[in-house]
Amino acid sequence: MQIRAIRSLCYTLVIALLTTLMPAPFTQPASAQLMPTYSVGVIDFVNESGVQGDLLARLATDAVVVEMSKSNRYDVSITRTMMNAKMDELGLRSPLTKLDLVRLGEVLSADAMLQGAIRSVQLAGSGATRRASVTIVAQMIDQASGETINGAVQTGTSVARVGYTADDNALIAEAINSAAYLTVKTMVDYVIPEATVMMNVGESQVMINKGVRAGIKPGMRMIVLRNREIIGYIEVTGTSPDDAYATVLKSMRGIQPEDKARAIYEMPMVSSSLKSAPLPSGAPRKSHVGGGAGSKIAKFLIGIGVVAGLASLFVGGSGVSGAPKIGTGSNNLEFTWNPSLYNHGQNVHELQLVRDAVDALDGSIQPVAAIRDSSLWNLGRIDVAGLYGGAAGVAVTYNRLDLGASTPTVVTWTVPPEPYGITHTYNLRAILRTTGTAGSDGPTYKYQITKLGSQLRATAVEPVTRDRILTPFHGDPLYISQLRTGDTNLTWLASLGATQYQVVVEPIRPGSGPTWKSNIIYAGAGTEVSLSDVDRLDLARALDRPNYVDIEMRWRVEVRNEGDTSPLWTYPDQSQWPIFRIGGTPGGPPG
Repeated sequence: MQIRAIRSLCYTLVIALLTTLMPAPFTQPASAQLMPTYSVGVIDFVNESGVQGDLLARLATDAVVVEMSKSNRYDVSITRTMMNAKMDELGLRSPLTKLDLVRLGEVLSADAMLQGAIRSVQLAGSGATRRASVTIVAQMIDQASGETINGAVQTGTSVARVGYTADDNALIAEAINSAAYLTVKTMVDYVIPEATVMMNVGESQVMINKGVRAGIKPGMRMIVLRNREIIGYIEVTGTSPDDAYATVLKSMRGIQPEDKARAIYEMPMVSSSLKSAPLPSGAPRKSHVGGGAGSKIAKFLIGIGVVAGLASLFVGGSGVSGAPKIGTGSNNLEFTWNPSLYNHGQNVHELQLVRDAVDALDGSIQPVAAIRDSSLWNLGRIDVAGLYGGAAGVAVTYNRLDLGASTPTVVTWTVPPEPYGITHTYNLRAILRTTGTAGSDGPTYKYQITKLGSQLRATAVEPVTRDRILTPFHGDPLYISQLRTGDTNLTWLASLGATQYQVVVEPIRPGSGPTWKSNIIYAGAGTEVSLSDVDRLDLARALDRPNYVDIEMRWRVEVRNEGDTSPLWTYPDQSQWPIFRIGGTPGGPPG
């Protein structure tokens, strides 16, 4: 009995000791318990790689959702069915603008919305060393503000396994899962810098209570909130370890001490022709000794041919190689190409600009522009802004080359008119013509269509023409005193498709007055847009010189959609720029 009691006591002491050394099995780390959980609605990703279309995009979406749910940081219980039903109710279609995401997030009661894209899919190597590489871009949009609060650009790569050769579909799926894991890990690891406004400094500056130690850095833009409502924007201009100074970019209700500031996440830049890290190539060497060398060589060559054939399916859709690369010209709806391609256009039968295309050989794709004339080819650019905002469609005559056809067929169709604010993706493809053998009826020709080139996303943003200006009217004076007090301002009607504005003011006669540019103005929910208080006062200071009185100035409003690939701004030609005269005292003579 005594031995049994001693044994029980020993067991108790051992268990007590182990309990102090080991964490409780059902207790999560304190850091995990303290991390906030965001309700996030995930929009189906867009496949910009040209490989496998929507199927691959859905696979990437599901992989990211799985990783987000495993992180315990995000609530991703909003299903695809729920998402699609609400999009139908709101009349939304992909790709969605930030305003669309805000509206969708509101009806779904989500804290944030996540959208993304597959930017590139690459295959390299052969045999056991064959690997896939997939690059994913994800962007998380705050439902309340419409600003980007998190995001990532990550490339996942499949793992080569000795003695095992997977098919290309399996390799791509593995690379997608890897990219999804890295993408979510990057977002989970990022902590959004936040601060509190301590005091106002002068008319257009504030001091916040966080600095370098909290991740605040110069140039960082932040939204300012009061009771979860956005009341302004600031930009950090100077930092110290524990506090920082910021300039007020926009103030809707006056920024005050105790208002909260939160950083706007800056997405990493990704080019449309993103290239992943080089992958290994070549088959593993084997040192088998014996007969049948000719048979092995034949099998090896056949294998190489099969691999090459499979690889060709994963580069920009079906078609011959040498896809023309698309670029942008003076605005986001002017598209460019390299005129030196295809022997300076001598081998080109027709260049076509297509919208929202996946496969180059899809016979149902109707181009929105076709270039056959050599002079237009050598110009290297075409503007399609005329397709939007009009009442009538535009007729396009083009050559249709269906799969299996030996010669193209001339077809004419009318591009239906579309309003401003519509977003599309654009690609170039070319029908190439080579001369064959000469017969009794003259030379014969062979026609081939290229793969789809790189892709650009562009929105038909409504330009701010003179008739959309509200104040000052064209030709009216602009009085400095009224501009300073806020009794007048530069005001215009909001543009469809625009998420950002900036204003440029310059003298009609160069050198006679100042040249001035505003900060970026972010689109709100109203139908009118004006300079912020900071910009209005800054413009008043720039114009307030005695020798500037009665000088004629012209100004323009530049617009863009920040979701577009091109960073270019859109604005009308000079004939549509409004003019004002720098006034002196209202109601009296200038000066």
